[in-house]
Amino acid sequence: MSKGSKPTIRDVATAANVSLTTVSYVLSGRHGGTTRISQPTQDRVLAAVKELGYVPNQAARGMRRGRTDVVAVAIGNLEWPWDRALATAAARILPQHGYQPVILLGDDWRKFMMSGGADGVIIGYFPETTAEDETVTELARRGVAQVVISGTMKPAGFDVLAPESDAGLEECMAFLAEKHRRIACIRRAEPAGRPKSRFAAYAAGLEKAGIALDESLVRTSHHRPATAYQSALELFQLPDRPTAVLCTDDMEALQAIRAAYRLGLRVPEDIQIVGVGNSTEGQEYDPALTTVGPDPIFEQVVMMLLDRLAGATAAEGVRVASPWKLHRRGTTVGS
Repeated sequence: MSKGSKPTIRDVATAANVSLTTVSYVLSGRHGGTTRISQPTQDRVLAAVKELGYVPNQAARGMRRGRTDVVAVAIGNLEWPWDRALATAAARILPQHGYQPVILLGDDWRKFMMSGGADGVIIGYFPETTAEDETVTELARRGVAQVVISGTMKPAGFDVLAPESDAGLEECMAFLAEKHRRIACIRRAEPAGRPKSRFAAYAAGLEKAGIALDESLVRTSHHRPATAYQSALELFQLPDRPTAVLCTDDMEALQAIRAAYRLGLRVPEDIQIVGVGNSTEGQEYDPALTTVGPDPIFEQVVMMLLDRLAGATAAEGVRVASPWKLHRRGTTVGS
């Protein structure tokens, strides 16, 4: 091996005084068949690998075997509690089944998957209104395993975990309106007239309770933690501040709690805060976050993809409904 170059499988074979085939067999972790490698020989190969710092070329191995042993997880941003919980579940579970997880942010997953970068992908990064996607369709045609988290897409050679949030959001607004008249909202983005948006559920809940929508109590975070924090500070310093706030994502809600503490407000005694998503971080926060969301689904999503990779799911795909409800915890009174 020349100085400064990366060690190769041939270097490992030379150092261990075995054949290339023997090194390949030991590194692949294969068992059974007619080939038998003694334990001392295996130990010698692994010692050479460690000494040389050899790293197998997973991409090349994948091309030879027609697989990569990689699974991609496409999310929006690791600062968002929901996305972070999904990535964490994948990172914990996938290696137990022989897969290396790769976390992709934003639209990077498209190029990665179209280039054959992974055997399967969990897609949790879609606009709420997306009903179909050309990349997903093409990957399904190629036989790539996919699980999509979407309330609007339909299975078509891939599986869909479908959030059903309407009932939970309605329950939340009824719960808040029972005791509050000044209910603020920190939303992720401008509503753009979407009838099924989380902000639309907030407005509908106010109307049902006979409360007029007050635009001075509405802020938009653009899904940025710093903006959500500033928005909460503004709301909580109004002369007639709100007594409750619905944040359309758990991230906004956790920032609102920080803002309340910054101003010396008590949660939930002075201000009650509700998020959306039922993220792991919200459950573990102090006080634990009242939120609208499903029962924990992150392990379920990962297992759905593993089933598809194993061929245990119908070829045409399945749709699994994920009903959402109000989880009453420490950031609201009467929880």
